Amino acid sequence: MKRAARAGVRKLLLLLLPYLVPFIPFLVVLFLVAVLVAATYSAMAPGSYLTGVDPSPEDKEIQQKYEQLCNKYNVADTWLVNPGEPSRQGGPDYESSPDHPYYPNRGRGKNIGAMVDRYRQDLKLALTWGQVHGACLFRNYVTGEREITDGQREKTAKDLHPYFYYKESEVTVCSKDGCDTYTVYLLVEAYTIQGHYQYHYEWVTETYGEGENAYTITYERLKDVQQILPDKWQRLKDWMKQEYNLENDAGEVELARTWLWEATRGFDEQTEWLNWLVNNVSYASIASSAMIPPELVPFFKEAEERFGIPWWFLAAMAFKESSFNPGAENLDTHCYGLMQVSPSNWEHYAPLLGFDPVMDRDNPRAQVMVGAYLLKNYLGSVDWEGDWKEQTLPGLVRYGGFIEVPPGKPYGSVKEWCRAEYASIIWELAESFRDVPGTWPVPGYSTISSYFGWRIRPFTGEKQFHKGIDIPAPEGTPVVSVSGGVVTFVGWENPNDPGQGYGLYMTVRDGQHLYLYAHLSRTDVVKGQTVQPGQQVGAVGNTGISTGPHLHFGVQDLSGGNWIDPLLVVQPQ
Repeated sequence: MKRAARAGVRKLLLLLLPYLVPFIPFLVVLFLVAVLVAATYSAMAPGSYLTGVDPSPEDKEIQQKYEQLCNKYNVADTWLVNPGEPSRQGGPDYESSPDHPYYPNRGRGKNIGAMVDRYRQDLKLALTWGQVHGACLFRNYVTGEREITDGQREKTAKDLHPYFYYKESEVTVCSKDGCDTYTVYLLVEAYTIQGHYQYHYEWVTETYGEGENAYTITYERLKDVQQILPDKWQRLKDWMKQEYNLENDAGEVELARTWLWEATRGFDEQTEWLNWLVNNVSYASIASSAMIPPELVPFFKEAEERFGIPWWFLAAMAFKESSFNPGAENLDTHCYGLMQVSPSNWEHYAPLLGFDPVMDRDNPRAQVMVGAYLLKNYLGSVDWEGDWKEQTLPGLVRYGGFIEVPPGKPYGSVKEWCRAEYASIIWELAESFRDVPGTWPVPGYSTISSYFGWRIRPFTGEKQFHKGIDIPAPEGTPVVSVSGGVVTFVGWENPNDPGQGYGLYMTVRDGQHLYLYAHLSRTDVVKGQTVQPGQQVGAVGNTGISTGPHLHFGVQDLSGGNWIDPLLVVQPQ
């Protein structure tokens, strides 16, 4: 068994190394790897793009089985710690298990039964169908079994499922008309096959608007993320060694883990998530500060104060380097994180800035600070009120690793190459992040009648998770696009019964979020149209299930597919 497992690992690695070694940009999903891996397993289980190259009628049914298992086990251990205790006074209340020193004791608190983190950190760590499928396929490959049984799928999903621990917190919005407070949940600890993390927060009060229109929002902001295990993959590796009967060879186990993880990424994503953006519209036409993940903005602004590089430039760098993915890794150079810092630079500079190079590797704050420090050294002195583009070009040549123009590239110099394929994109994004803020969707109407989160549904009296905010306004009041983007849907939720659901609604997508505008009386755009921030896209209505004229506005994070609090993205104006 051990010999078969080792041979399986080596055979797969030899097959895939020519494809895994070349650097693949992080915006490009490893679909090729998934197809190659799937082809390897083509004779082993029902279905084809799941276990072969061409799709078959069984594919959808098989994938649905995996997704149902993930939906079941992702929420099986979602615990509220310190129930009833004010969140300002303490952290999680649990003890370590004697069997696993790093394994949280799930016997404390209340099981919520849902992933509810306000900053969507739980969705980023949730178990995916591709991870379960890849793990099942790997087992069959090393054991020689030909089919994946339902029992094997169930066992794998149960073994690999995450544990999430939350606390209650409050968000208070105050204006001249008084204050409203609503409850949110914050992730305090996550124990997953992608690592074991603790999350720390700080109370802040932010002011928006001026004069009579001023608002303050008081809430707990994500401060940093602490890695608990020196090797974040320890849980996954331990499981693989036991499940696949691998010998205790650290190098071989790591190679097997790398293969499994890259293959499952391919199964999950299948196509490049930004293909539609890159191929159809320019960054300048849709980018705005609303695209920046809200939990990262404080880190960019802290780095601006510390190193003098504007936050909007740092955000543009992070988008270009990693698409705002703290776990992005270059498979060739092993540059890692939001700012794609090389391993040698990370090992050297992280301690100089007060971070542990191992425990803070996945800490987005640490990633931003180290990247900004390096960038400052490369850029030198820049007049950010003057011609900052040309002044930053030499530093971007160094940061981007532009050394020698490759054969076949139509450029006369390294600078020209960098300008065309790297710097110009960063400059374009930076200008948009600086100059184009998110726009409140109903100008002139800033009252929120129902906030994001759990509430009592008006019509049924049942507890329901409200996936957006409700903004009351007279019927016909203009609704504008919060961000630039592409219109992805316009129509009725139920054309045969306009009184159902969201009624008449539309969605707009940018590079980071999907924006939902519901209960409209009319729409002013069509599917596929590119819109600008502040452009009128429709009018407030009372369609669908609604208690009166209002806009239901929702924001969905595209990286995790979950709905987030819109007040993290745009504030009342």
